[in-house]
Amino acid sequence: MSGFFNMDSPVMRFLSRVCDLMILNFMCLICCIPIVTIGASVTALYSVTLKMVRGEESYIFKGFLKAFKENFKISTIIWLLLAVLGLLIFADYKATQFLPDNMKNIFRILVGVVITFYLLLMTYVFPYVARFENNVKNTLKNALLISILNLPHTVLVVCIPVGIVFITMFNSTTLVYGSLFWFLIGLSFIAFCNSYIFRKVFAKYEPQEEEEQGNPDDYTVPEEITPDKQDVIEEIEEKK
Repeated sequence: MSGFFNMDSPVMRFLSRVCDLMILNFMCLICCIPIVTIGASVTALYSVTLKMVRGEESYIFKGFLKAFKENFKISTIIWLLLAVLGLLIFADYKATQFLPDNMKNIFRILVGVVITFYLLLMTYVFPYVARFENNVKNTLKNALLISILNLPHTVLVVCIPVGIVFITMFNSTTLVYGSLFWFLIGLSFIAFCNSYIFRKVFAKYEPQEEEEQGNPDDYTVPEEITPDKQDVIEEIEEKK
């Protein structure tokens, strides 16, 4: 029984992770309230969950606030741009109902294609900001390209929240429990699950650190040695 309450036991580690995600979810919801800060809040959320899946997390509260502050400018600019773009796409879709029948379907297909690319961009852009440093233009471009080049992973990333939303809206009972789930842990849980996928995808584009660490015993004496350096080398050899 004492092993059950051990902090290193699987059960306690699981409960600790759940508590961390609940705290993270609450912070994300609070920071999303001003609306204009949604981008920075989601970026901070992914900044913490990406570190979680790599085993690098420290303090949830401090880590979230630090990421929120550091990425606030670029995340807010991108969020506002995407919000305006989303409104324009929605307006274009609504405008298609005033077109003749033979043109309506064509334009709705075109708008549907634009919506698809928009969703791909929205899925990757804030996790990208959380992981990489870049300007707004390159961030948008790279996030869209990565989402397309890793389409199987992208489909999985999209299916996780869509599936949970579908279950939530299935009937009145699931709506009640689903709403409680979203309020307590929903956003952070999805970000945490998707972070495993993003970690695998982003690893392809992270700069490889070329560290050439030589063996200390493999010491090569230079061809030309001054007398004072010779004394130092002899002293080192004696210590060996």
